Amino acid sequence: MTPDHPKRMGRLTSEERRRIFLAKQQTAGAMLVRLRAAPSAAAPGDGASRRGRLRVLTAAMIVMLLGGGWAASQPVELCLPASIVETLMPRVE
Repeated sequence: MTPDHPKRMGRLTSEERRRIFLAKQQTAGAMLVRLRAAPSAAAPGDGASRRGRLRVLTAAMIVMLLGGGWAASQPVELCLPASIVETLMPRVE
């Protein structure tokens, strides 16, 4: 395609637009045919069991994190100040 005018350099003719439209339409139709013909990968009841396993895994992770935090806090003794003033005052030794 040679441009008639410098400003129309990247524009498509109506024939080219129509060819692109038809090609897209044909490709979409072929994809739909393949999608409908392909067997379903998941069994009908598979989603519920997957969610159940995910909930069990989440609960197990929460229990492990809480247990690990409790086990780590046993040997560590925190001396929290009784007030904000005690925290901000310089310590005199």
